[in-house]
Amino acid sequence: MRLVVDRMDMTKALAELEVLRGFIDFVNRQIGVYCDCLSSFQGNKVRIERQVARVSRPVSRRIENGQPIIMLASLEDPTLPDVIHQRIIRADEFITANSEAGFNEQQVCWSIIVFIFAYWNEEIRKQIAKIRGVKPDEVKINAFGDLRVLRISIVHNGGVLGAADHAKLKVLNGICQADAKISLTHDQMHTIFVAIKSAIGSLILEYTALLPGAPKPEDIVDIAVQNTGRRVAQVS
Repeated sequence: MRLVVDRMDMTKALAELEVLRGFIDFVNRQIGVYCDCLSSFQGNKVRIERQVARVSRPVSRRIENGQPIIMLASLEDPTLPDVIHQRIIRADEFITANSEAGFNEQQVCWSIIVFIFAYWNEEIRKQIAKIRGVKPDEVKINAFGDLRVLRISIVHNGGVLGAADHAKLKVLNGICQADAKISLTHDQMHTIFVAIKSAIGSLILEYTALLPGAPKPEDIVDIAVQNTGRRVAQVS
């Protein structure tokens, strides 16, 4: 059993910490975007629900409803002349799209999965492999392998996760159903984020996992690399 970290390993560990610090920051920014998007979708839903209720409310003794309420959306100021409306949609469809687990939320979930995997595969994995002196394909982490499977289904199969691909999942098999569209709840996205951070934790602990007091990667739900580059804090 290796109980000490030799000088060469420590040099590699510190070099990897620098790379992983940037990756942690990147992942945290994606989580921030995800949370901000959910707040915006909820705000859109409430705002349009109120407008629909006001437009379709009874007037005197005459009921004015039964007609669909149409929304016009534009990237330009709607008060300006010659505005081009990029989107015309029924208000009820807009509300559904902005509801919890609706189309907009699913698009954000899919985008984040694809983006995080791409950044890992194209940038971080290659940098870690260079530091370790191995080929990128030799740097294997189960959680990122699962993201790869999900990405392929999202990009190439309309978001449907086939049974064969579902069987390949090692960490995230509990959040998706085989032969069904990937449709993630807030709790399931949280599970993905935790799995990603646990995976980063396992990379950080590559050279120190056997030392006394080292945490288990699966117990890590959040991580932060301090600016000194030598200490790692974990919150479980």
